[in-house]
Amino acid sequence: MRRSYPTILFLVFSLGIFTGFAQEPTLSKQEAMTLALENNFGIKVARNQVEIAENNQSILNSGFLPTLTANAAATYNRDDITVEFPGQLDENGQPRPDFELNKAEAQRYNTGVTLDYTLFDGLGRLYNYKSLQEQYELTELQARETIENTMLQLFSVYFEVARLTENVNVFRQALEISRDRITRAEYAFEYGQNTKLDILNAQVDVTNDSINLLNAKQQLANAKRDLNVVLNQNLNETFAVDTVVNFIPRLELDEFIATAKENNVALLQTEKNLKINEYDIKVSRSGYLPTIGLSGSYGWNLNQNPPSAFFPG
Repeated sequence: MRRSYPTILFLVFSLGIFTGFAQEPTLSKQEAMTLALENNFGIKVARNQVEIAENNQSILNSGFLPTLTANAAATYNRDDITVEFPGQLDENGQPRPDFELNKAEAQRYNTGVTLDYTLFDGLGRLYNYKSLQEQYELTELQARETIENTMLQLFSVYFEVARLTENVNVFRQALEISRDRITRAEYAFEYGQNTKLDILNAQVDVTNDSINLLNAKQQLANAKRDLNVVLNQNLNETFAVDTVVNFIPRLELDEFIATAKENNVALLQTEKNLKINEYDIKVSRSGYLPTIGLSGSYGWNLNQNPPSAFFPG
């Protein structure tokens, strides 16, 4: 009976290890890519930058349109006025009475419109407009680079999860084999075919395999958390991954390598930056040329003053 205790102990321990792998939904490569494109923060920021650049490249931001400025103002005053004439006499020789004006209202209105338009500025506006268009395309390439790097990070972690999943399966099988080895060693010892040392060695192998399995499970859990970070979902989300790897045929790889320079996003960004710098130089040189502009304005003023002791309203 004493020999059955280690077997039961290892069986219970193994069941506790393998329970966490049951009934986990499978996350396919396509589903992982879709979740990353929808939820990843880096991709969301890159898309917002593209929208900003698209708004900036509009002709409304190029300086081609005229500038219209309008202003208006209104002033209203209401006063009670008393005017004294000390030492003055009227036509009858009597002291001149004070002049009182109650609820005297004064109103002033003015408005104006100014139109400014640049007819010629050395083609600076044209080069600036083209530069904004190039910057928009550069932002698109930057967003593409962000997406490509995110996908590279995604599949690196995804395949790491797949590798660790296979490792867990291998260590689990090794633990089962070591457990069976204990049983065989116990029967062999019982019939006198080996010594107690063989049983102890088998128990040591079971312990080592259990430790390896626990370490592999911990590494797998860490890798799954890393994958959840890339997918921007709950870090404790559990899932299984597709461990089948389909390799790209050699002919397709050769085609990808042949078009690598044409599609390399870093090279395309460098070309866009060169064009933008060329346009910036042309914009700076346009300042040496004269500027011809058109300006027009219209103004309107109205003053309404109350009557006073000396002037009528």
